Amino acid sequence: MLKRTLLLAALAFAAPAVAQDTPQPPGDPAALLGEATTALGNGEVAAARKAAEKAAQALAVKHGEAIRAILPAAFDGWTINEGDTTNLGLIALGGGVAIDRTYNNADGTDVRIEVMADSDVIEPTASMFSDAAQLAAMGVKTETVNGETAIVDEDGKKLTFFIDKRSSFTVAGSAAPEVVKSYAENINFAAFRVIK
Repeated sequence: MLKRTLLLAALAFAAPAVAQDTPQPPGDPAALLGEATTALGNGEVAAARKAAEKAAQALAVKHGEAIRAILPAAFDGWTINEGDTTNLGLIALGGGVAIDRTYNNADGTDVRIEVMADSDVIEPTASMFSDAAQLAAMGVKTETVNGETAIVDEDGKKLTFFIDKRSSFTVAGSAAPEVVKSYAENINFAAFRVIK
């Protein structure tokens, strides 16, 4: 009982120190994959898994950087707040990468772009929203924006795009509908499609 109490106390004191540590930048994916391969060859399964997980996160960061490069620059008077890059490697999440970016205006309004790229969970929803006749029957408003079909919320402040049934872009915010749409118009979807 005493040992358990001491262990819990030690963990309680250690937790804040761990939480305050600055996250380490991801390493080189190729080196990490090599490390995982070597460890697996040596029968070090746990070490191989850890290296492979680090490699997956490093690759997610690179993928996220490529996606961020095709998003719009901030308009005059606006600033950018970059969100997280999340590796959706778990089977339950369908794989892929999720990123977000928020554009803030001096007047307090904002526009947020959320991207879920190359994920299995997108396909069923994308398929459901790909039938124009079905959408019309459901009363769903669509509009062609930047050469892509956007599902538009009633107030015009949220546009959702499904790209190649594997990725989704959501552009929304408190800014006026024309501003939200303008940010959507400046997404380089053609460049996104060639990211491999």
